[in-house]
Amino acid sequence: MKNFSTLRKLALSACLGCLGCLGGLHLYASAQVSSVPFTEKGFLFSDAPTLTYVWPAQTAQFTLVFIPGGEGHLGLTPERKTLGGFYGATLKPLSDSTLTHGLFNVVVFDSPVILPAGTDYPTSRQSKEHLLRIESVVRYFLDRFGLPVWIMGHSNGAASMTEFYKMLQQNGNPQEIAGAIYSSARNGSTFSRETRLPVLFLAHEKDACPKSRPANSQLVYEELKKTNSQKVDYITLKLGQAQALSPCLSGFHMFNGAEAEAYQAIDQFALQFLPLPLPLPLPLPLPLLKAQE
Repeated sequence: MKNFSTLRKLALSACLGCLGCLGGLHLYASAQVSSVPFTEKGFLFSDAPTLTYVWPAQTAQFTLVFIPGGEGHLGLTPERKTLGGFYGATLKPLSDSTLTHGLFNVVVFDSPVILPAGTDYPTSRQSKEHLLRIESVVRYFLDRFGLPVWIMGHSNGAASMTEFYKMLQQNGNPQEIAGAIYSSARNGSTFSRETRLPVLFLAHEKDACPKSRPANSQLVYEELKKTNSQKVDYITLKLGQAQALSPCLSGFHMFNGAEAEAYQAIDQFALQFLPLPLPLPLPLPLPLLKAQE
């Protein structure tokens, strides 16, 4: 972050870098598309691999698997060299130690199968193939990086995230996920009462998408707080600008102009769960809205 002293920032980066080496080898030198094999068999399953876009972090303590909203299909190709828009502005900085603590290797999941958004709820996000694809990506990068995996779902992607975690619970494997980011979530995306997981809720106070109301995510947060013994925070974003497009595809819903608010909130939340303590005091964070306790 830009308000660190130079010496303190270098010391912190060195400490995090050492911890990253303990956590596992970083096998990616730069951003790239990575193909994850999908070998599960089922009725009408596609055998296409799952393409992902990866931003590695030299100081990574975690790997973040991001599930997009919309219809879930970004159209990545193996030769893709950059990924901009919401992804580059909000997610990439989580791997960049000049903008954050660089705690995350960031993995963007691209479904090879179109996932219809649905009218009331995106039931496509409950499909067995989709959930098994997420699990294959989680396990692939857990093996590659050797670091705890967090999952982030934005808009319809939040439905994928909560449905996936429910599947892990049903299968007795909730430990595959170490933390979750519930972002501009689709109405109806809920956690079970048995959830024991650090969760950060992100919502923009001016989000006008009728299918992702902040009031709905607030209700999910309040319910989760009652039963989840792990840390649960809710951050309301306030900066940014509207855009002259669908309110569910742009503007406040996509954190336009509020990207730094979002990635700083994620970075500060994750700092509380470092796998090993740092050997020197952490610098004070940049001013952020106080999380609701």
